[in-house]
Amino acid sequence: MDKKIKKNRILIIAMFFISLSGIILLSYNYISSKIRLTFETVNLEIHGNEQPKKVDKNSKEEQQIIQKEEEKKEEKKEETSTYINQDYFGYLEIPKINLTQGLVKLDSKNNNVDKNIQTIYPSDYPDIEKGNLILAAHSGSSSIAYFKHLYKLKKNDTVNIFYNNEKYIYNIVNIYTTPKNGRIPIYRDNNKTILTLITCTKNDNTTQTVYISELIRKEGV
Repeated sequence: MDKKIKKNRILIIAMFFISLSGIILLSYNYISSKIRLTFETVNLEIHGNEQPKKVDKNSKEEQQIIQKEEEKKEEKKEETSTYINQDYFGYLEIPKINLTQGLVKLDSKNNNVDKNIQTIYPSDYPDIEKGNLILAAHSGSSSIAYFKHLYKLKKNDTVNIFYNNEKYIYNIVNIYTTPKNGRIPIYRDNNKTILTLITCTKNDNTTQTVYISELIRKEGV
């Protein structure tokens, strides 16, 4: 009788550990599928918060600097007039900061952070399932500082992309900073369709801030 009881106990213990191992394995696979780390290299330096150099007001150097700045302003006016009717693939809308701005194609000559919101390679357009659309722009106070108010965004804020007659609605799920070293790590869930926004960190010239948003739904427009 004792041998039978002992045998049953051993069998029950063995079944318990087999069941526990199965639960742990399933939990690990589930967590791994939900939380994945992806590193995408973005060779981009944004300098939207830099302050102008101070010079002696009576120096010749100042006169030359002022002249160059005026020339740049004139060049910028000419450039701006050529960008008004450029070919956009879609529009970015962030209701919380009243931002609506066109997005140029990856292969466009105007796809440059010093002219527009830049679409960063290797971006995917919004209709690519589990893809990642990566956008970068200047902060600061210049005329091209499209992301100057991005610092006001928080988790669960909404960001929209209008593309091919559809509105893609994203929800911000993560915000973090990364050093300005030419490599921007993007922490994302590979099972979700992602929108990534990148800009200089407010009041910090050494880091950039990354905003990760996940697609929650899309609507026809």
